[in-house]
Amino acid sequence: MKNKSALVKWFPFIFIGVFAVITAFTVYMNGDDYLWYYSVEDSALDVWRTPNGRLFSNQMTIWLVRSYWFRTLFIAATLAAFLILLGKLTDFEKKLGSARYYIALFLLVTIPAMTYAETVRWISAYTNYVISIMLVLIYLLFLFRCICTDHRPKLWTAVLFLPLSLLSGLCVEHVTIFNVILSAAAVILLLKLKKKGVLHSAAFLAGAIVSCIIMFGNHSYSDIYESGDAVGNRYFELGLSNIMQNAYSFVVMHYTKDSWMLSIVIAAGFTVMYFRADHGDKKPKYLDLCMVICWLYTVYSVFAVCFSDLRPNSPAMRVVALETAFTFVYVVATAYLINVFLSKNGKIRAYIYLAGTFLLTAPFLVISPVTARCFFANYVFRILLCGEIIVPAFQGIASEKADKFRKAAFFICFAAVFVISYECAANKYYDAVRFDYIREQLQDERSRSLHIMLLPYTEYSHDDLDEGIGEEGHGVGDVLYGDYILKYHGIDSDKARERLITYISPYDYYLEKSE
Repeated sequence: MKNKSALVKWFPFIFIGVFAVITAFTVYMNGDDYLWYYSVEDSALDVWRTPNGRLFSNQMTIWLVRSYWFRTLFIAATLAAFLILLGKLTDFEKKLGSARYYIALFLLVTIPAMTYAETVRWISAYTNYVISIMLVLIYLLFLFRCICTDHRPKLWTAVLFLPLSLLSGLCVEHVTIFNVILSAAAVILLLKLKKKGVLHSAAFLAGAIVSCIIMFGNHSYSDIYESGDAVGNRYFELGLSNIMQNAYSFVVMHYTKDSWMLSIVIAAGFTVMYFRADHGDKKPKYLDLCMVICWLYTVYSVFAVCFSDLRPNSPAMRVVALETAFTFVYVVATAYLINVFLSKNGKIRAYIYLAGTFLLTAPFLVISPVTARCFFANYVFRILLCGEIIVPAFQGIASEKADKFRKAAFFICFAAVFVISYECAANKYYDAVRFDYIREQLQDERSRSLHIMLLPYTEYSHDDLDEGIGEEGHGVGDVLYGDYILKYHGIDSDKARERLITYISPYDYYLEKSE
C-alpha cells in the first residue's frame, strides 16, 4: 500500500520527465538556429551576436545550437521544471492531487499548434519564450505562497530574487515590461494585506527595473524605430490606424479565439459551478447574461478555428471590429464570473492571471509583424486561469473519486502527449534522413534532379526546405537560410542548386528506395 501511494505521488514527475526528455531529443535545428550557430564564426552574421537587448537568451541560444548534448540536457531539465511549476500553479491549493500535473500538461500541448512549434520546438525561440516564463512562474509561486498562506520566507533569500528577475527580464521584451508591472503591484498588494515577502518582491522589482534599462538601452530599438530590424524583420507601428489594424488583424485573433480548448475548459468550469450554486433570492444580476456570453464566445471560437472563420469582405473590416468587441465583452464576462464564483484567494490569483494575459499581449499592438510565438506567455496565463476555475468546479469529484479522476486525467493527457511526441519524433527522424538522401543524390554526377523530402507533420515543426534552397527559400532580413542549412549538414550548396528540385513525401521516398 505504501509503495502504491509513493508511485502515485512520484509518477506525474516521472511522466513529465519522460516527456521532457523525448521533447529534448526530438528538437532539431531549424530557421534562425543555423544563423545563431554561424554567428560566432561568419563575419556576414556579425549583427546576430548582439542583435538586441535579450542578452541572456541570446547567449543561451548560441550555447544551445553549438552543443547538442548541452542543448538536450538543458531543454529536458528546464522543460520539466516549467511543467512542474505550471502544474503546481494550476492547482495552487492542491485540491486535485497529482491530476493537476496531467491537466496542466494536457492544456499546454493543446495550445495552438503554431505557437507550440515556434516556442517549445524551436531552439532560438525556446530560450526567449519558455525560459522567461518559467522564471516568472518561480516568482508567482513564491508570491502566492506569501499572499494565500502564512509563509514566512527567510530574509536572506530575498537576494535570490534579484538575479531571477534579471535573467527573466533579459529574455524577451514583453516579459521585461510585465515583470516591472507585476512586481510593483505585488509590493503594493503585500503591503496592503500585511503579508511577508515585501523585501523579496522589492528585490524582484529592482531586478526588473535594471533589466528593463539594460534591455531597452540597447541601440537596436532606436534603430528599429528609425529604419526597421535587420535581424527579425520587426518595426514599430505607432499610428492609431496601424495600432487598430494590428489589433484587428493579429492580436485579437490570437488573444483568446485561437485557444479554443482553453475557452471550453473555462466555460465548462463556470457551468458546473453555476448549476451547483444556490444563490436563492440573491442571485447576481448579470450572472445569466455572462454565462450566455461565455458559451457564445466559446462556440464561436471553436467554429471559427476548427471549421470556417469569418473574413472581412470590405476595407471597413466590420467583421473583425465586431470580433474585437465580442472578445472585450467575453473578457469582461469572465472577470464578472470570477468575482461571483471564486474564493478571495482564488480571485486574487485569477485576476492576476487575467490581467497578465492582457499585459503580455498589449505590447504587440505597436509591433509588427506579430507571430504565433508572441502569444505563448498569454496562453500560459490562460492555462493558469483555467486551473483557478476548474479546481473549485471539480474538487468534489476529485476528492470523492480521486483514483478515477486521476486516471481519467492521466489517460487524456497521455493520448495528447503520445500523438504530439510521435509526430515530433517522426519529424526529427525524417529531417536527418532527408539530408542523408540529398548527399546520396549529389554523389550521382550524371543526375540533374534533386528530390527534397518534406517533413510529414509541419503543424508542430517548421520545414525549412519547403520553399527551396535558393533565393526563393526561407530567410530573415537580408539573410537566407539555405546556404547555412546546407553548410551545417555538409552539403555543397552550388552543386545542390544546379539540380532541378522536386519535392517528395516520406511515402514517395520509400517507393523510390524500393525500386
